[in-house]
Amino acid sequence: MDPTININDQSDRKLDENYIYGRWGIYQTVQAAIVFYNILPTAFQLLIGVFIGYRPAFQCLPRSEFENQTFNTNGSFIAYEKCHVRLINNYTSKDTASLIKYTACTNGYEYHLDKESTFVTEMDLVCDQAYLGELVQTLIMTGQLVGAAFASSLSDKYGRKTVHLTSHLLTLALGIGVAFSPNYMVLAILKFILGVVQQGMVMTNVVLGLELFAEDKRFYSEAISLICWATGLVIMSGIAYLMRDYSWRYLQIVMTCFSLFSLLQYWVQDESLRWLSANGKKDAVEKVVRKVARWNKVNYEDLKNIVDKRMASTEQNMQKVDDKETTTENTQQGKLAVEKYSFVTILRNRRIFLTSLIIWFTWVTNTFTYFGMTLTSTSLAGNRFLNFFLSSFAEYIAVIFEYSMLRCLGRRTISIVFHAVCAVSLASATLLSQYSGGNSNLQMASVVTTLVGKAAITGSFSILFLFTPELYPTNLRNAGLGFSSTFSRLGALISPFVGTLAEEVPWAPGTIFSGMCFIVTLLILKVPETRGVELPQNLKEVEELYNKKRRSWQRNKSRKLYKAVHLKLQGDSEDNILK
Repeated sequence: MDPTININDQSDRKLDENYIYGRWGIYQTVQAAIVFYNILPTAFQLLIGVFIGYRPAFQCLPRSEFENQTFNTNGSFIAYEKCHVRLINNYTSKDTASLIKYTACTNGYEYHLDKESTFVTEMDLVCDQAYLGELVQTLIMTGQLVGAAFASSLSDKYGRKTVHLTSHLLTLALGIGVAFSPNYMVLAILKFILGVVQQGMVMTNVVLGLELFAEDKRFYSEAISLICWATGLVIMSGIAYLMRDYSWRYLQIVMTCFSLFSLLQYWVQDESLRWLSANGKKDAVEKVVRKVARWNKVNYEDLKNIVDKRMASTEQNMQKVDDKETTTENTQQGKLAVEKYSFVTILRNRRIFLTSLIIWFTWVTNTFTYFGMTLTSTSLAGNRFLNFFLSSFAEYIAVIFEYSMLRCLGRRTISIVFHAVCAVSLASATLLSQYSGGNSNLQMASVVTTLVGKAAITGSFSILFLFTPELYPTNLRNAGLGFSSTFSRLGALISPFVGTLAEEVPWAPGTIFSGMCFIVTLLILKVPETRGVELPQNLKEVEELYNKKRRSWQRNKSRKLYKAVHLKLQGDSEDNILK
């Protein structure tokens, strides 16, 4: 007898027919652990540039032609500046010093760190080459844009596991390759490709985690994911501090070694059962269902019935859009009629398109604000490792509030709250910083409100990873998340230059961040709430989600009108009695 059908091994708990896995058990715990662990490599590869691309204080190295030149000890001297060398005549008989010679740092630069501490110091990416340092981070973000556009669609078509595993293996290879880059050109190319595959990991990992949880427990996935992301940044700051006296190449290798798990991932991680059922992969579904039943000690037939009902419901709701979007496979080969979606589907459906526009702007706002604040954290006064640690630790605050609110509030409401708090906090921080006048108390208040804003934008960013996929059907879910992330790269591309803007116009970054967050709080009201709603399998169920929002709005409007009329009539009755 198949051990998965042994009734003596079954638990008395009844299976949830609305949950494709029946109930939570050891199987989902192991799969979730894999998903959450894989968040660490994505965080490392994206933000390791904060340390390996750090630009310390520097100045020109002494030039031999000046050192061998004879000077009058009472009058001439050499001034070594950041990007230039000055030979100055300063005789006491003259009122002002005169410049004898002015030249660039042709002999190289002298840094406050070892020459090989970062790729900026090793390759002398300073002065007229300084933009190349920021360009490396921008190339990663550009790669993410490409990755989000293509990896997500591939994931919906070929499976979450296939794209995620491929991206993870490439992340391991490219991460090691970066550490052995012989010159800037190779480094830049590898960083760009690394950004592509890193985003492939992120997009598929989010959906794998989301589809693993039941509707009423999906918020656990996002809360734990945020904890893992923050933990990854905290771990990286600690490792970077311990390796501060070593070459940046060693730090790159150590952080990339967290991706060695990808060599075993094929054998321990399964494809999403939701994706398999939505795409009619009957043989693969059978294999996974037997594994779930065995690991969770549930009745195989009961669990199979739940999955079969889901597949049958999906098949019944399938609507042929056109010959290109709908493919019919031979059911004898273990496949069902499957409705295919693409970016064109978003453009054709007015409701989905308008919602997507709002979500895309929200993503741009979050990436620009979050990365703008994170990438500039090491440039603040004080120890750069401690600054990054505190900035990362502030994200735990977002976890606490996010988890608490997800238990009682909807995704849309929480998003509004986080964006509003971020807007007010950053606006306050900007005003306090501008008008502190050297007052230490006001400066401290500015730092505190900045950290509050960082925690708030972290929470709102985290909610987007939960909220966005819930707005799209299964075969468009990863693509919907991917297109949103693609547009968000517009904000990420310019975020590395926030520090440069702050040097020129100190109040500009905070003002822009807070203004964009305030706009989001207004626009997000037009997006339907997804709390308490099962993940839609197809466009028909998405339409029902939007209709539910409209009916809810109409009911609320009717209730308010009824209440107003009732109070009016009651008031008129009281006036008649008084008369």
